[in-house]
Amino acid sequence: MRHDSALIKDQIRFLGQEPEKLRAIRGRELYETLDGLGLSHAQYFRAIGTSLQDYCAQEFGADLSRITVDRFFQSDPNAKWLFPDIVREAVIAGMTRKPAYPALIIRDEHIQSTAYDVPYVKESEENEELRLVAEGAAIPESEITYGDRVVRLDKFGRGVIASYEVVRRMSVDMLRVHLRRIGESLGRNLDKRLAHVLVYGDASGPETAARIINTKTAHTWTYADLVAGFNALTLEHYFTPTHMLANADTLAAILNLAEIKDSALFDFAKTGNLPTPLGVKLTPLADQPDGMITLLDAGYAVQKLTEQDLLVESDKLINQQWDRTYLTVVTDFVIIYAKGRVVLNSAWTP
Repeated sequence: MRHDSALIKDQIRFLGQEPEKLRAIRGRELYETLDGLGLSHAQYFRAIGTSLQDYCAQEFGADLSRITVDRFFQSDPNAKWLFPDIVREAVIAGMTRKPAYPALIIRDEHIQSTAYDVPYVKESEENEELRLVAEGAAIPESEITYGDRVVRLDKFGRGVIASYEVVRRMSVDMLRVHLRRIGESLGRNLDKRLAHVLVYGDASGPETAARIINTKTAHTWTYADLVAGFNALTLEHYFTPTHMLANADTLAAILNLAEIKDSALFDFAKTGNLPTPLGVKLTPLADQPDGMITLLDAGYAVQKLTEQDLLVESDKLINQQWDRTYLTVVTDFVIIYAKGRVVLNSAWTP
């Protein structure tokens, strides 16, 4: 799907019509129009001032909290054209609700190819220092480099294996619960990829790998190690630490540090709210590399690139064929400022 200015104008023109005129477009015509414009039914519903539940109740007489999938298809000939987006929106809700990655990236940018030349800045303290400039002398410059770091996006997907006989008796709302859970699993895959990219660099090459700072003692975490990482990112790299990523074992070690357990500073034992060491949000990430903490500035370190939003096999769903339905996205993460994160490493050998 294109994401150029002409397409955006077409989208605005379509959604900007009078609600009564928009509501008159139904069924297959609506499905094909939205698909051609790269719009979702959720965007269409917002344009006409309604919601999925209210639309189904008004147009099809279908209460999604009670009706089964089979009854939904029988409620109105136009209902089947809405069903692929019901599936898609439920999966997207899971992909954005549970995973950590949306809070850890600069933005999610749509691109038009699976290969992308990354614009980035090569930072140099010597070149970027503000200096007294004599009249007629050259002013120091920061160069934005473009074209020699190519990232190729990967496809992430998940299959839903179920016969229609299994699905048909399920309520639409219950099906959406299962689909949200599948979306959460897809989101965890993206979390795993992000954790890898932040430590080892993106697909453009190892030069985007993070700076590694070993703990003072191998296989041991101390509060002083966290301070060292904070100082490195703040005073040496001149970024503002926003998040501290840790897997289950590392998180347990951090939470058991005397300075973190201090109830006068944090109330984790009483409320379950994770502490904020040094004012940084402690973020559990199941697939963070063992023995490593990534300390990052989420406003600068990494960006998400998307060539294809969530794609479902719509034709199969419209025709009530489930068996193997696949949900896929084409996306990846790319490092923008290599110095926007540091990695603390306790898994080193003396």
